[in-house]
Amino acid sequence: MLVATQNVNKSNLDSPDTDRAPYELFAQYPDLLTTAHIAEITGFNVQYVRQLCREQVLPAIQIGARAWFVPKTRFIDYVNGEQG
Repeated sequence: MLVATQNVNKSNLDSPDTDRAPYELFAQYPDLLTTAHIAEITGFNVQYVRQLCREQVLPAIQIGARAWFVPKTRFIDYVNGEQG
């Protein structure tokens, strides 16, 4: 399971709107995450993230030979354990 490495502000998690907390963590990222974005978030290297995409561990789509993209909402669901 991938884990976001960014710090979470505990006061945000204590609020009644805790369902929005993961989305706020990823607010600075675009709607389609690249392998570089995911590597930055997880601490994995880009080659390993590409491997996870190829093996369909991550909900990714491939465009061209090496360009992989993961919809941000699907990545957040994956991190939260809501694979589908």
